[in-house]
Amino acid sequence: MIILFYGFIVFNMHGPYNFISVIVPCLNSESTIRKCITSLLDQEYPKGSYEIILVDNGSDDKTVEIIKQYPVKLIQEYSKNPYIARNTGANYSTGKILAFIDSNCEADICWLSSINGYVSKGIEVSQGPGHLTKQEDLLPRAESNRIKMTEDAFWGDGKNIAMLKSIFIEVGGFPTYFTGSDSLMLHKLQVLRYNVKFNEKQKVYREFSTKFFVLIKKHWKYGKGDIANDLFKNQLNRKKKMVLCVKHLLRIFIRIPKYRSFEDYFINNFYNNSVKIARYVSYIVNYRYVLKKCQDIDNF
Repeated sequence: MIILFYGFIVFNMHGPYNFISVIVPCLNSESTIRKCITSLLDQEYPKGSYEIILVDNGSDDKTVEIIKQYPVKLIQEYSKNPYIARNTGANYSTGKILAFIDSNCEADICWLSSINGYVSKGIEVSQGPGHLTKQEDLLPRAESNRIKMTEDAFWGDGKNIAMLKSIFIEVGGFPTYFTGSDSLMLHKLQVLRYNVKFNEKQKVYREFSTKFFVLIKKHWKYGKGDIANDLFKNQLNRKKKMVLCVKHLLRIFIRIPKYRSFEDYFINNFYNNSVKIARYVSYIVNYRYVLKKCQDIDNF
């Protein structure tokens, strides 16, 4: 496609500019929301070809006040659930493509262009990496290292996923049961044989918590989501999680000599295994509760 712009010929390598709705769920995000919105407004994508929809989940800090300072759509959703907030944003969207990002993320300047380029090639669902960060603190780097995505190993992450709105509607939006429902949604899309691909150029930079127990608590919630995901995949195995829990607990102490420094040990052993233990224990403890919850959900 060739565009005439101020007398110059510009070649659009991404095909036609599809209209994109960017959806951002937010809750008490006053410390990160400015960076997020600014990165979205500064995209190398035609200004008239996308909209930015922020869905506030009942913030009680200055998040809403800050959002109102920018030329974006603001929607209130008081059910404190990021998946419900994303679905609400989608209901108010007008784009052919839905692009989801979180309020603690900054989008790369070519984020929307990379999404549009993928869709123009016939790809229906584009998952970008969810591990990138600009932080240099030890804990964020440990978390980033643990969740690194590649073309051969990626999963659903609502902080950086895009898809055709028509498909989003067909599958009923994000499941809203537990943390990790975005991973369940991507797996469903793959089972239904939609064209799902990993897009390494679809970059966003996350701001992770720098508090150890905040991250552990988050992964405890992911443990509940793991049960729902395993139920859908018919891979439930509580006893295996018990064995893995003991295995990773032993690894924290047995493998100490092989690491060259405390930083190396913390990132590649202590943190990684601590997170896995938290998820496995959560899986074991919440097993019956989650199964009962899933049985009560229509069309799970």
